[in-house]
Amino acid sequence: MESEWRADTGPASLFRRAVATLLLARRIHKSVKGLEKSLEEGPELDEDDRAERWEQLHRRNAQATYRHIVKYKGFLAKVGQAVSASGGGIPEPYREEFRALQDHLPVSGFQEVQRVFCRSASWWRGMKFC
Repeated sequence: MESEWRADTGPASLFRRAVATLLLARRIHKSVKGLEKSLEEGPELDEDDRAERWEQLHRRNAQATYRHIVKYKGFLAKVGQAVSASGGGIPEPYREEFRALQDHLPVSGFQEVQRVFCRSASWWRGMKFC
């Protein structure tokens, strides 16, 4: 049986995770803007070629995001699971990539969830739950 996952909730860990998440978001944003500019200024492409370029970009970005989620887990994993189950404006490569998050992340027991929640939600301190 797989051992229970324990979250690292120390200030340095949270800071590292936040910085890594912001850097990934910046890289994805720049890649999208770069493709938009390339398609705008570049040679005329038919709709199939344009769609293929977007598909490739979304697939690369989805893979990078998936790796980030698996590394940092926690709330990011829950967001990824929700994205995998949603429709709407989320590009299909993200939903496909994130489907693995439904079953392939380590389990956290109630005590671990309670520990993380109580540590991060200071307004709960002193309450019966914490």
